Amino acid sequence: MPAVKIKVTQEKFDEHFSIDDWFNFGQISNTEMYAKMILFVVDDEGNEVSPEQARKMFKAIPKKEWPEYVAQFMTAVRDAFVSPTNGGS
Repeated sequence: MPAVKIKVTQEKFDEHFSIDDWFNFGQISNTEMYAKMILFVVDDEGNEVSPEQARKMFKAIPKKEWPEYVAQFMTAVRDAFVSPTNGGS
């Protein structure tokens, strides 16, 4: 289980991503990805943490685990926009 948990909702995603961000989501840089990702970090109980707290949490994560967190974030974004009952169709 990841040491840093990420939770994405449609509402929060729409609050923190511009139209341009959305259309270019697959092309954002690692720096931009991290800046967005820290806005969606939650504690063990699922409560949002501040960006400052999220940065502190990520300081304990080895760089080699970065791809796992990007994948977790991308999956969380996808899951936020796909209905579990009908696959988003």
